[in-house]
Amino acid sequence: MGKHMNIDNNNQLLKKITCINYNKKDILSILQKYGMCILPNYVADKICDVAKEKCIKRVEVKEDVDFEDGSYRRFNGKNVPPKGRGQDKRVYHADCFSNEMADFKNDKFIQSICESYMSKEESPYSVHVQIYDRNNIPNDLTRGPHLDSFETNTFKAFLYLDNVTLDDGPTSYILETHKDKTLRESKQKGNPGPKYLNKPENKSTHPTNFSLKELGQERINNWVKVTGNKGDVILFDTWGVHCGTNISSNGDRHVIVNYYKQGKDLPRSNFGYDYKIDEKNSGNFK
Repeated sequence: MGKHMNIDNNNQLLKKITCINYNKKDILSILQKYGMCILPNYVADKICDVAKEKCIKRVEVKEDVDFEDGSYRRFNGKNVPPKGRGQDKRVYHADCFSNEMADFKNDKFIQSICESYMSKEESPYSVHVQIYDRNNIPNDLTRGPHLDSFETNTFKAFLYLDNVTLDDGPTSYILETHKDKTLRESKQKGNPGPKYLNKPENKSTHPTNFSLKELGQERINNWVKVTGNKGDVILFDTWGVHCGTNISSNGDRHVIVNYYKQGKDLPRSNFGYDYKIDEKNSGNFK
């Protein structure tokens, strides 16, 4: 999806995956068909503003730090890859210092959607890590289209803490690829794909990344850049091919991400604490 993307097509794709009535049955239908659903203006502007201010204070520090309340900032310290995380700065476990985001983490409606979608209503799901992600470094490394894992699909909920335009590097998703078992299995048996779509001179690869050739034009036509407004919540299945997008010189994206996992009232995980531990625990790395 290059800079000459078709705006009209993108808007049509956004319309397909937006549910304005918050009806659970409708939301599940959209998720099952497309792999993603947008709930517009789900969280009040004031709540987003307060949470964003608290998060900025944690992320805009000189170097990575483990805070006493259990949250930790990761961008440029010893526990991230030698070349850094790329363009996004993160604070893990925003619920440690933001009551507003603790409420979002424990939102029962979204949790019930996750449980129904994952077909595990007899076994509850909850959030094991909540991440604040700030993307305000233009022309830096942006990971290309990928899956999170071959082993299983997972469920995420994004909350935009501010309006997100094309300049702000919105998240993107290729609709209906969450059901594309053939694509997933061919990638698992095949070669790693280019890790950074916006930096072809960088030859890094990743086992779950796709090249544009592997995706093909038909899938690329269903690749949506998820622009939106402050308070929008985006639900999606991580078996769908997805990635962030590069930001412009005046771009700045603030997003909270809930990572759901099977289990009731899960304790906070150490996800993102040390990239070496994450790689060791992931089936995508050998």
